[in-house]
Amino acid sequence: MSLTLERGAPPGTAGPRRGTEPRRPDAPHGPDTAHGPHGPDAAHGPDELRELRRFAFEQGAGKAFVAPGPQIDPSIGTTSGQLPATVRPDAGRPLALGTSRLLRRTPFPTGPRPEDGPAAGEETLDHLLVTAFGLQRREPSNSFNDHRVVPSVRSKFPVRAYLLQDGATRYLDVQRHALLDVEGAPAAGGEHGTTVVLAGRHTDLPPQYALLRGPLVDLEIGHNLRSLHLAAQLFGVRAELELPTPDPEGLAERIGIRPAEGWAYPVAVRLDGAAPRWRPGTDRPAPTGDQALDRVLRIDRLTRPSGAPTPAAAATGTGPYPIGGNGLSWGEVLWNRTAGRTPEGIGGFSGVRAPQPYAAVADAVALACAPPPSPLLAAVARHVRLTLCVQDVEGLPDGIHRVADNGLTGHLARPGVHAALDSQFGYPLSGGNDCPVRHATFVWTFTADLRPLLAEFGPGAWKLLQYACGWSAHGLVLAAAAYGMYARPARAFDEVRIARTLELDRDQTAVFQVVCGTGRFREPMLDLRS
Repeated sequence: MSLTLERGAPPGTAGPRRGTEPRRPDAPHGPDTAHGPHGPDAAHGPDELRELRRFAFEQGAGKAFVAPGPQIDPSIGTTSGQLPATVRPDAGRPLALGTSRLLRRTPFPTGPRPEDGPAAGEETLDHLLVTAFGLQRREPSNSFNDHRVVPSVRSKFPVRAYLLQDGATRYLDVQRHALLDVEGAPAAGGEHGTTVVLAGRHTDLPPQYALLRGPLVDLEIGHNLRSLHLAAQLFGVRAELELPTPDPEGLAERIGIRPAEGWAYPVAVRLDGAAPRWRPGTDRPAPTGDQALDRVLRIDRLTRPSGAPTPAAAATGTGPYPIGGNGLSWGEVLWNRTAGRTPEGIGGFSGVRAPQPYAAVADAVALACAPPPSPLLAAVARHVRLTLCVQDVEGLPDGIHRVADNGLTGHLARPGVHAALDSQFGYPLSGGNDCPVRHATFVWTFTADLRPLLAEFGPGAWKLLQYACGWSAHGLVLAAAAYGMYARPARAFDEVRIARTLELDRDQTAVFQVVCGTGRFREPMLDLRS
């Protein structure tokens, strides 16, 4: 990811500041048409772009002004942890064992030596899938286990992985450590090769998340894309992400899901260069009875990236990385990943202040800035700006730093900035919740100016922006794990207040945040590695 330095008014000049007043949802926000292959076309007129801008405003800075508060109904469950209806739990095959042994002898971040690689064929694919999506551990006191890929929204893991291989469709069930058969999915006669499909499910998230279910699922897609490409690189398998996805309705039907039932449109990653085939889809969103979900589904359809697929690019975002890595193996780094822990009965996450070497921030910047291996997604990533609040790092002054050209610049000495962000966090310190943002070493905030994004890429920019932030956040997770820190992803912040605290440019919208620090609570864990 190429992250650019935020530029505001020159020092000593008067100018508007982001956060002084919220932008109205109907305020002008740039042109409604764009010149370029990914800009809005006749299918996306001014009304739809206005709807998208309002949606972004309501689930972000405007949620306290125009969006209703969450209506929590504890009787309404989620689909989290449930197998999709078309998956057969009694038919499939188990995945190979031995992945953790291979990863323990693979140095981080350089990757394996050729003689250390696993056997070719089906076993390699199994190790790849386990590395990308497999279980790591069970934490006895954690009611929201982060035992798999992190970050994850309340550990609901709303992204499901499917495998298309030689015309067959299988579902990856990490709980059963198996690939399960899918009933009713149309077989593709004559199709060869291997493709992994990532499908997000909005109904895996609690209904009280309302409109946030859309961007949260898309952020998870971005994170899982990075995890999949990383695993492919580790096992020497070519991975190609094709964006825009041709005929996403047809791809949904190919794996046996229906967007009208709460699924996001899926994305496909080819693992061997063979182009998958599927028939044109017919599914269209229909009312679900949940007004917020209906809105999320409409926006999901509106923001599907469209246009001609861009040529596949080299996997530049998967390594080898120009970082130190702290001398660990990939097995240790993947095991160390955590979103933070607390004792039983306490929500949130716990932490203490602890010093870190400068290498911890240098490695984090390098991993966060690795561009996605898709020309379209990389172009969107170049619009993302990253701001770092740091304390207790050797050789680096405390305060606010901007990221530019894969390094830190623009330091602002702001004593107490971590305490200010702590008070603005969505889950504050209370009798039943811990919040250690004030003790964190790093607070990374992703922002973007939606106006030029929409002008250049059309409505699909919104979804691609979430993918890009999720991709970059995965790098921050790896860097934190390499230095023994948790990495807590967050959409729980007050956009207007943190914009003032971070002194962001007026046009910048906070999209995502990752809090990293040293955990305070520890207990034995159940090892689930295979």
